[in-house]
Amino acid sequence: MPLELHVEQVSAPALVVHGGAGNYLQTTSRERRIERGQTLIRIAQSGLSSLLEKKGSGGVLQAVLEMEDDPRFNAGYGCKLQLDGKCRVSAALMRGTPERLSSVYNVPDCLHPSLLAAHLQGLSDRNLDAAGAVRLMVELAMSHTDLRTEKTVARWEALCAGAENADMEGAIGNAGEEELEKARNAGIVAPSDKKPPESERYGTVGAISVDGQGALWTCTSTGGRGHEAVGRVSDSPTPAGTYANAEVALSATGFGEEIIDLNLCGRIATRMLDGMDLKTALEKTFSEVEAMGALVGVIALTRDGWAGYAYTTEACGVAWADQQGSIHVDPHGRD
Repeated sequence: MPLELHVEQVSAPALVVHGGAGNYLQTTSRERRIERGQTLIRIAQSGLSSLLEKKGSGGVLQAVLEMEDDPRFNAGYGCKLQLDGKCRVSAALMRGTPERLSSVYNVPDCLHPSLLAAHLQGLSDRNLDAAGAVRLMVELAMSHTDLRTEKTVARWEALCAGAENADMEGAIGNAGEEELEKARNAGIVAPSDKKPPESERYGTVGAISVDGQGALWTCTSTGGRGHEAVGRVSDSPTPAGTYANAEVALSATGFGEEIIDLNLCGRIATRMLDGMDLKTALEKTFSEVEAMGALVGVIALTRDGWAGYAYTTEACGVAWADQQGSIHVDPHGRD
């Protein structure tokens, strides 16, 4: 896929969100993508308001919570079903100074895994598997939520009936049987091995922020690839998919195994610590992404107010808002 890369300066405080990368242009309408773009702008503005009011992680958490509540995104209520028809979600939260990651992996029936990751920020044991996360839900009196929807169940049943082993609409949370049929009619076939073809879709959601003092936060939440092996772990709760240091905050989306193989966010962050500016770090890293043939995307925000994104899929839903009222949305989400 051709590379899309965009970097521009914003006025801190600022907040950037993504709603998933994928090659979904053949199975979604222009109107739906524009509606999604407007939703992302609203969520970015809501997150920015929370950042100004609550400081710290409040902005990224607000943005991710709203996307977890919205079935149009592949997180929380819009999550995909694994091969056994059950929902398992993952999330991570990280602050840049000092560098501190907290995360949960494959939590069953949890609407807001981002809240679990936020609670873990203050603990010494900050990264939990499903069993530990379920115990934490009990401690926090968080109820289990059936995250399956009529559309996602129908889609899972259709995938099972077709003996397919990957969900081809991972970037669109509420894609159902109709979108699956469009993918089939467009010639998008299920993969024969662990690496999907270029025409497949993937998704996750994320938010990154910088405040007026240059403090950086990132949060990523995912509902998985869809129809994947039970217990498969995505990149989202790892530093490869969610990372921040003193210079930059990043959140990745796309084919999780490739994000982990590349250590995508960690690679970009290290280059910036070594002195590269954001544009150069993205260009260098995504030249390696292209050489690998990987299907991934990333959003980035620096301490001194440079915002950007890059992706090698057909599209990636991105929006941002800053203190001076400037907004931005990716090309496919524009009217």
